Formats: sequence, structure tokens, C-alpha cells
Amino acid sequence: MKILVVAGSLWLLPGLAAAQGLGAETRDLKNFGGDVWSIWTSPARLNRSSAEAAGGVLGVAVLASFADSTIWAWMSSHPKSIGMRATSPIREGWRFPLYELGSGQYILPLSAALYLSGRLSHDVALRDAGLGCAEGHLSSAGLRELIYLSISRQRPRDTEDPHHISLPGRKDWSWHSFLSGHIANSMSCASFIGHRFHLGPLEAIPYAYSAAIGIGRMADGRHWFSDTMTGALVGYAIGKGIADRQLGRAARIDQSSHPFPAQPPTPLIKISFAF
Repeated sequence: MKILVVAGSLWLLPGLAAAQGLGAETRDLKNFGGDVWSIWTSPARLNRSSAEAAGGVLGVAVLASFADSTIWAWMSSHPKSIGMRATSPIREGWRFPLYELGSGQYILPLSAALYLSGRLSHDVALRDAGLGCAEGHLSSAGLRELIYLSISRQRPRDTEDPHHISLPGRKDWSWHSFLSGHIANSMSCASFIGHRFHLGPLEAIPYAYSAAIGIGRMADGRHWFSDTMTGALVGYAIGKGIADRQLGRAARIDQSSHPFPAQPPTPLIKISFAF
């Protein structure tokens, strides 16, 4: 049902925007829907390289699953260790819900703020950053809904057996361990920003934050290690796919305006000083 609602919204919004006389916003909404739909339907366009990548993700998930019980047993039995205490700021119960930057209730409003700031300031980079992170979240959410309907895995805090799996899936939230949504959402945004813009040394920050969110969710017993690894890889692929589509559109626009080679990814924030 959630997938149908999101998909319907993506197709209706461009029509509503056009009816209200919007110009650039209509184009953005059409691109938005096209990007999300492209990610959702990507399995239907599998080629050899993408099939190998999908197989690699599956292989990583299987291999990581052998360490699931060991990692969770250590985390749950060493709450006072230096490593576990270091995860406190990114876990549930911390005074600031920093881990929620991997959830839609935070990603979507922040993405909307970026898009609005870009529109008001005529900054294409901020506009595209807001669109890309929102697209990454919705793409990841749609994939997870399909997984939850097909197969469910119980969360570590509810069972000691990492192979406690239900076919078909269950609606019970305690059975939505696979795959990790928080890291898939945050990693899709981090990957999109890293591939779409030139951040230099700062590029590692979004990736590191996303990884910290994943570790925090594991420490809270919300996901197994293999759930987190799979979510990270899927999120990375989603973010790169969206960035490639945005860069492709930018290159076509640049080519039509200036018959010169396309420019590399642009800085997300540009600051200049005049003397």
C-alpha cells in the first residue's frame, strides 16, 4: 500500500504543479518521479555487470551472516566497553536522536529545506542535493516494502537465532530486521552526494556518519551485521544510480547550451571573496 501511495504521488504531483502554472518545479517533479521509477524498475534492466553486482551484494550478505550471532553476542555482553560507549551518541536514548538522520521523518524535511533553499537562491547544487536525497530515501523505502512482503527476519533483540526467518514476510515491525533501513537511507544520500558533487576531503564525512548510524542500530539490537552490510551496499548503489541520472541530465543541458565537454561534478557549496 505504501508503495502505491508513493508511486501515485510521484505521478500526480507534476500534473498538479502544471495546473498551478509552475515551470521549473514541474520539470523537477517529473525528473524526481523518473529517477525513483528508474531505481524501482532497475531489476528489469539487468545486464551482465549489474547482475554481477547484485550477485556480489547477495554474496556479501551470506558471508556476513556467519558473523551475525558472534557480533551481536559481543555487543550485548559488553555494554561498558570502550567501543560500545563510543556508539552512545548515535544510539537510541541519547539526548539528541542523531540516528534518526537515517529515517524518512528527518531526511525528507531536510531534503525539502535544501530544495527550497536552492530554488529561492537559484542555487542548482542545493536544489539537486535536496531532490537526490529524497529520491534515495523513497527508492530505498519502496525496495524494503517489497522485501518485507516477501521475507522477514526477526530482530536481534527479539531472538538469539540470526536465522529466524519467515516466508512470506510479516507485517510485525519486530520482523523487519532485513535489510537495515536507516543505513540504506543514509548511505543512499551519502553516495548520491559523493558521486554528484565535488566535496574533496569532506566527502568521507557523509559515509562515516552513515556507517556510524548502522553500527548504532546494530548496538541497539535492531539489525544483524548482515542486514547492515546489505543495507549499506544497496544504499550506495541507489545513490550512485540517482547521481548518474542527474549528471547525465546536466551534461545534456550543458551540451545543448555550450558545445564543449561536460564539466566534472560541481561543488555543493561555493564561496568566493572579492577584494
